[in-house]
Amino acid sequence: MSAEWRRWRAERAGRKPAGEAFEAGALTPATLRALAARDIAPATARIVATDRALAHMTRPAKAPRRRLSDADLDRLPKILARPKAALLDTVAKGDGDWLVYVFDAADRAGKIAIRVNFRDRVAGRRRIAANAVRSAGYVQPGNLRDPRFVVLEGSTGQAAAGTRRHPRCSTLAGRSRQDHLPG
Repeated sequence: MSAEWRRWRAERAGRKPAGEAFEAGALTPATLRALAARDIAPATARIVATDRALAHMTRPAKAPRRRLSDADLDRLPKILARPKAALLDTVAKGDGDWLVYVFDAADRAGKIAIRVNFRDRVAGRRRIAANAVRSAGYVQPGNLRDPRFVVLEGSTGQAAAGTRRHPRCSTLAGRSRQDHLPG
């Protein structure tokens, strides 16, 4: 699948997004079970990447130190198949739920923000409902240990000791889902 992804990505480089999507992976059974335990039900396990999201991830205005390298973008399907960790972002902005897939990069951590049950038009014709890659970039590893993230699968290290957590979603009490957006 990586060769197909690289070809799809190369064909869209520098073009205006046309509403196209590529099925780049699927949520793992462990992540699906962890989501179900939190009463989150994805309509499908598939993960898509749209040409709009690809343009967003590779835009020149994104700080070079945070923008994924071509090598890391090329391995997106492999990262989605075997992330270092799958996190639930409990305070992301907007409707719906957000996952953050974590991966190791050369000298830092990488993250891929995935919107669960994202609905979008594909090529202006039909609406799809899938888990969609919405952004990606590099972060300091410590940022991924913020209490707003619940580890569903894998590990990013230990959260701060003594943090007061919300009983349903394991996030800081009193913080709103409207406070932050991944990516």
